[in-house]
Amino acid sequence: MAKYYLFLLMWCGYYTAANAQDKQPAFTSIELKPTVAYLKHEGRAARMVRLLFHGGKNNVAATAFISFNGLKDSIRINGGSEGMNVFELPLPGGPVQHETQLDVKLAASGREYTAHCMVAPAPEWKVYLLPHSHVDIGYTNVQEKVMRLHMNNIDEAIKIAQRTQDYPADARYKWNTEAFWVVDHYLAAADETKKKAFWEAVKKGWINIDGAYANINTSVTDSRQLMQMFHTAVKTAKEHGLDISTMFQGDIPGASWGLSSQSAITGIRYFWGAPNAGDRIGNSPKWRDRPFYWQSPAGEKMLYWQSEPYSIGYTLKGSKIPNFFTIEDPVPYYTGKPSENFLNPYLFDYLAELDRKKFPYNMTIMTWAMSDNAPIDPELPEAVKEWNEKFASPRLIITSVKQFFGDFEAAYKDKIPVVSGDYTEFWTDGIASAAKETGYNRNASERLQQADAIWALRNKPGYPAKDFDTTWNNILLFNEHTWGAYNSISHPNDPKAVSQWGYKRSFALKGKEQSAALLAEAVEGQAIANAVDVYNTIGDTRSEVVVLSAAQSAAGDLVKDINGKSVPSQRLSTGELAVMVKQIAPFSKQRFTVHAGKAFANTKAAVTNTTLQNGLYKIALDETTGNIIRLERTGISRNLADSGGLNQYSYLPGDSLAKIQYAGPAKISIKERGPLVVSLLVESSAPGANALSREIRLAAGVDRIEIINTIDKKAVTAKEGVHFAFPFNVADAQVRYSIPWGSINVEADQLQYANRNWYTVQRWVDVSNKDYGVTWSTPDAPLFEVGKQTTADLTGGLYDSPKWISFTEQHPALYSWVMNNLWHTNFRHSQEGPATFRYYLQVHHAYDAFAVNQSGLANHRPLIAAAAAGNAGESLFFSIDTKPVYIESIKPADDGKGVVLWLVNTSDMAAPVTFTAKDKTAALNIWESNMLEEYKQQLTNKVTLPAKGIMMLRVETK
Repeated sequence: MAKYYLFLLMWCGYYTAANAQDKQPAFTSIELKPTVAYLKHEGRAARMVRLLFHGGKNNVAATAFISFNGLKDSIRINGGSEGMNVFELPLPGGPVQHETQLDVKLAASGREYTAHCMVAPAPEWKVYLLPHSHVDIGYTNVQEKVMRLHMNNIDEAIKIAQRTQDYPADARYKWNTEAFWVVDHYLAAADETKKKAFWEAVKKGWINIDGAYANINTSVTDSRQLMQMFHTAVKTAKEHGLDISTMFQGDIPGASWGLSSQSAITGIRYFWGAPNAGDRIGNSPKWRDRPFYWQSPAGEKMLYWQSEPYSIGYTLKGSKIPNFFTIEDPVPYYTGKPSENFLNPYLFDYLAELDRKKFPYNMTIMTWAMSDNAPIDPELPEAVKEWNEKFASPRLIITSVKQFFGDFEAAYKDKIPVVSGDYTEFWTDGIASAAKETGYNRNASERLQQADAIWALRNKPGYPAKDFDTTWNNILLFNEHTWGAYNSISHPNDPKAVSQWGYKRSFALKGKEQSAALLAEAVEGQAIANAVDVYNTIGDTRSEVVVLSAAQSAAGDLVKDINGKSVPSQRLSTGELAVMVKQIAPFSKQRFTVHAGKAFANTKAAVTNTTLQNGLYKIALDETTGNIIRLERTGISRNLADSGGLNQYSYLPGDSLAKIQYAGPAKISIKERGPLVVSLLVESSAPGANALSREIRLAAGVDRIEIINTIDKKAVTAKEGVHFAFPFNVADAQVRYSIPWGSINVEADQLQYANRNWYTVQRWVDVSNKDYGVTWSTPDAPLFEVGKQTTADLTGGLYDSPKWISFTEQHPALYSWVMNNLWHTNFRHSQEGPATFRYYLQVHHAYDAFAVNQSGLANHRPLIAAAAAGNAGESLFFSIDTKPVYIESIKPADDGKGVVLWLVNTSDMAAPVTFTAKDKTAALNIWESNMLEEYKQQLTNKVTLPAKGIMMLRVETK
């Protein structure tokens, strides 16, 4: 104490005698701002408070006299020639155990300034910093340049890692490739020397690869796509003796619950998300830094952490150095001052906010990227090294996703909460800016799985696994979150914007063409004249109509089965021939022959100018609007069409609900007159379109209503939204819909803060009460709203907008959101030309989860008619007794040994599945498998799936 006052007296005496012309401080007052940081000071960890100078910089020598927690100290402060705004003040003593007042008196040039603050306890923090460059396939530049930049980042990262390999462990460089798309192309272009160097760098931890092929809209992908998203990375790593268990998803807010459902099969158990900072992200920021085990309906768990936005590095540093906004080809940039524009003081405020939220952990993770598609930050290791030399806490650790989750789980496994529900995505709305291509891609995925199934049931040799994988990747890349250029809305005719959309569109076109080619290859063989094979590619017995092309049915209108028995058929107005196929077994085919002569008819569907019926359904259209105003089914005594009618077209100019417009007066004509197929064609003018046609079709005795809507779209650059409304008359309805690997109840099965303004469906939405309901399938248009058009006026970035809803009321009205251009960047500014949207309706009694999934599969995977080839009795070599388990997909094993199939249990209880060899002299080998088709555990012919569980199996003959 005596030393403290003696120093103060000496200092005051010195300045009393000083010359009046001595330099005076420029600042007028001081402020103390506590932080969570600890400085390395005089051999100890000293709690740090920031001393702020107001009214100007401190440019004179000064002394801070500190009184804190019963201790006193003084610190000499040298203002320097340029002055300072902030001084980082180390406090005396150790960590405080409760909130404690700090008093500081600052003496400068004979003046005294006083400030106080409260200092709360603070833990010692570890902050994991993940270096990467956000992978947009396009957006900042044409895709070819984006690819070269990311590939160059790998080369640069290896150099930096080699340069820093002797740094302290926490500062040694690691690079995270984010998307395996980059690695895939890097390896394809590399020579053997470069490949060897790459894999050596991976094994050293210098380069880190995660499982996702790209940043995919996971709610848009179907089940097989969602699994295929990880196939290329996991398979490639395995070939080099490495396992991948992590995924990193940047930019996209939200993700499909199916990711946790498939985690045991994919091996992807850890999911780090770093979403966009503000663009159309709804309430998702409320999940930031709230890690949880994401538990699937069957109990599988995936550890999920949504961090702060990936743009922190851009905000702090990337925006202050050359980037894609300022130069054409940015390269790694050295400022010579690594610690400038780094994490001080951002990190202190961020950690303090975690403290205020009672964050229960002492470690966290954040991203470090200079921008979208940015060059590497070559100065990060030096910045981290200098930081850790200065601060005892927070300690920075350059990390990978794998390292962080390993450390975090090891420390807190028993304290991490378990959460269930779908994190319904926000960015799927943009896909409706290219409705035609979205439909192409959805159908290509189903077609590819049909090709798989036909290859399997025919036991056809030479399965082209590589070609299938290539097609899967093209389908996936169309669902990647980058659709075009950053200026796609503001400057849509910019050559780069045009080029980027062309590149993106090519994925959908290639997926469409390649899936069709693989399907043709699956059915090909030595053709039999005037005969067709009809394939059932799902695990359910079906009776429905198949349509033969004019070429396939050139011999005539009479069709006979394999036994020579005539079957119902009808020549359609299109020149095609509709044929009734009855009781076609799962994963099998039936052969038919086509003959000259009159079509056979033993059933009758009826049609008038405004009505249709087929023995099961009675439908009536409003003669003015063409909307369906009556929907009745035998055995359910009520009209299930609500007021206004079903299949109503609406157009929102400016995306304004107040300005909503509808189709013009309808011209209704009979298109198909029966007796097998009947249909009405509704033609009308429509706002936003050159023309609108809606065909409603029934087939005699078939439990399905088919709707085919075609919009010839005008190119409209002003904001707009296009819907087809389906207001069903179902009292006390519960809305359920299919997602990858299962289904959810709207609202009840959604995570808090997930998207509720619209939903993205896989195959079906069901609206039902305890007695009856309607299943609605939509092969082409995945977006829908519940109850009302809750997407109206959702234009622009919508930062912290009150338009994001937090609760969905149950309501039987569905709105199919088929087109929009609401985004301000990335997506298409307009679309034009014909686009077709098909819907299938099935009215049923009480909801049956197994039945609706089988219906959805049937609607999305129609019967396939092909030139007859091979044995007429070709079918899968075993049968499956599955109820309530459905077969999501089936394919030949890549190694040619048997087949691989995916099973989904729709029941809340464990369910058995029985396999029986069709050849009674043969026996089956059944193995539980994984995404790489490995033999995991041998099973018996009776396999039990857990409640709501999924399983991947290999089945072979012994």
